[in-house]
Amino acid sequence: MAVSHDESIRHQMFATWCAPIFSVATAVGWLGIAHFLLPAAASLTARETAEFYAQHQHGIILGCSIFSIATCFLAVWTAELGILMSQVEGRAPLMAISQVIGGVGVALLVFISCCLWIGCAYRLGDTDPRIVVALNDASWFGFLLGWCFLSLQMIPVAVVALADRRPKPLFPRWLAWSSLAGAVALATAGGPAFTKTGPFAYHGMLGFYVPMAIWGLWLNGHAWYMRQELLRQRQGRDALELAA
Repeated sequence: MAVSHDESIRHQMFATWCAPIFSVATAVGWLGIAHFLLPAAASLTARETAEFYAQHQHGIILGCSIFSIATCFLAVWTAELGILMSQVEGRAPLMAISQVIGGVGVALLVFISCCLWIGCAYRLGDTDPRIVVALNDASWFGFLLGWCFLSLQMIPVAVVALADRRPKPLFPRWLAWSSLAGAVALATAGGPAFTKTGPFAYHGMLGFYVPMAIWGLWLNGHAWYMRQELLRQRQGRDALELAA
């Protein structure tokens, strides 16, 4: 027996709430408990980096575990975004599929980075500080240099939004143009590969904080409009049932 329309809408509505759930888990777990709001600077020595992980060992293990689990919610939200985009695109939803590929890539990179950060804190008493700093660098490069996957997610969404000519489109045009601008601005997250100091380092304003802000605003802004679309679909179905 097929799932009813109301049940399907409820499932999809939950999926839209997965974006704020992921965001809260990120803020509480990774930025808060794990102390990554002010991470170990890329300019620190191997010993100083190891000391950061020793000082926050249990918080990093717990907070990054929360962050890794939260990627499951991010994946569910990505799937729902793909479904709504495919309804706009029609029979050949290339942009929707591309968005899902980008979103799953982001989720996997976050998960792998969490595993590496936990690895930095896991055996501190037995681990050479040079190994700790190497794992830390690798985790940050995977996390930030993966900006291209987030852009791969953002650009298709904008393309579909700009092509959506319905009276009540899935996303407004201003949000689509903002997404395109954000996708380009994310390139600053590639800076950590070239410097250990300044705004482009992986603890810097342009290397870390600005891309994180773009991601958070994009994620939750689109989630809000996705909920509005599902409410319109529910109201439209109810109106048809009443007319029948």
